[in-house]
Amino acid sequence: MNHNTNMKKTLVLTLALGLAGASSLTAGTVDVYITGSTAFRANVYTACQKLFVGASPTIYYGDANHGGAGSGFNSKTASWVMTGTPITSLTNLQNNTLNIHGLFTGSVQGCQTVEQGVKLTFPAPSGTPGGNCNAYVTNTPTIGFSDASSYSTPYPATGNYAEEQVAVQPFVIAKSLASVGAVTNINNVSWEQLSFGIPNGRIPLSSWTGHSADTNTFVYLMQRTKDSGTRRTETAGEYFQFNDPVGIYIYDYTNNFFYTPTTLAATLTGASPNGVVGAAGLNNANLNWGYGYVGGGDIATSLGNPNAANQAIGVLSMADSRTVNGSVNWATVVSFNGFWPTAAGAGIHGNTGTNDYSPITLGYYPIWGIEVLVLPINPGLIADQDITQTQLGDNLTPGTFMGVFNAQSFNNGGALTLGSIENEIELSKTGSPGATAIRLSDMGNSRPSVGGTIYPPFQ
Repeated sequence: MNHNTNMKKTLVLTLALGLAGASSLTAGTVDVYITGSTAFRANVYTACQKLFVGASPTIYYGDANHGGAGSGFNSKTASWVMTGTPITSLTNLQNNTLNIHGLFTGSVQGCQTVEQGVKLTFPAPSGTPGGNCNAYVTNTPTIGFSDASSYSTPYPATGNYAEEQVAVQPFVIAKSLASVGAVTNINNVSWEQLSFGIPNGRIPLSSWTGHSADTNTFVYLMQRTKDSGTRRTETAGEYFQFNDPVGIYIYDYTNNFFYTPTTLAATLTGASPNGVVGAAGLNNANLNWGYGYVGGGDIATSLGNPNAANQAIGVLSMADSRTVNGSVNWATVVSFNGFWPTAAGAGIHGNTGTNDYSPITLGYYPIWGIEVLVLPINPGLIADQDITQTQLGDNLTPGTFMGVFNAQSFNNGGALTLGSIENEIELSKTGSPGATAIRLSDMGNSRPSVGGTIYPPFQ
């Protein structure tokens, strides 16, 4: 009897210790590494905050040498890490500390680095909370956002990788701040002007004025590097293929002139003869995509130089184009083919409230792309990913990271999911300065390919 009792006590104790050991093994740290689209980075940032209890993660930002240059400590910063306790709806991540690392380099590069396991340098959760981190971690990215489908690039999601649609990303054409010169004549850009400008890098002022004397006066088209989803959306809309030539001019921000770059080197603002404007990236990875501006924020900064020599236009996201002039929202945005991206028309200049995107959702304004993300189906097959397949999941699996982060209401009986990008877009509709992306469920039309013909209904 005593022997049996002792045996039972031993078994109970052993089981208890075993369960305690199992619990300690499941508790720990889960890391998610996000890269890709610079145009969508602000939307990713605000959604990621809501994945933490109280929407209050501790945030550290990368410095100027690690992709965090030029934007302070906020949602426009391209390099950051958030750490804290995951919200309860992330049921598959409970009892863990969640670290979300962000490094936004470009859409096509995002697809490529995820699918090819290219290591990037992300901020680590250490340093001054709300300020710069003091450590970095080299890791392959888990999720890559792209303004254009991976299938329109050389890196389609195949094998262990899948693509999910996220939202619609509107783009606009913004002009530089010069108060004199050619840009003062520009209130609209046509399909034909953009088609001419893409391969040539500049457009004669005469195409706006109709005066032969203006044939040799140019408006320059600031262009992103080849890994940009913004560039891919822009070029596809003009029927160019991914590898078709694109003319590149860079504005020398200090000496105030445009130049054709000849040196594949990075500069934080344009400086002749260097051809890449923005952070060089790990092992100069951003130089692998040819000449141009690395991020939309880099073009916005350049357009914001008010010097009279700066006669330029550029295609930007709503987020990047908003503060080209530093204070008045969307002050330099112009129409495309006579249509504006929002129902406010020219009233978008200075808008601080809701953006009504009905010109896009109803099929009139064409410069937009479907924001997508690529991710591994089973991250366990990737040596340096510590998030499991059960934890990462997909957008159809509640309780997983993706089942919350990219939950879509049309898969959930119309209900929005707290912590989802879609929910953040919905909340931003009534805030200031208004939403910079569109929910998929709000679209009344679609297009079969990037830059393709728009047709109803959205599918």
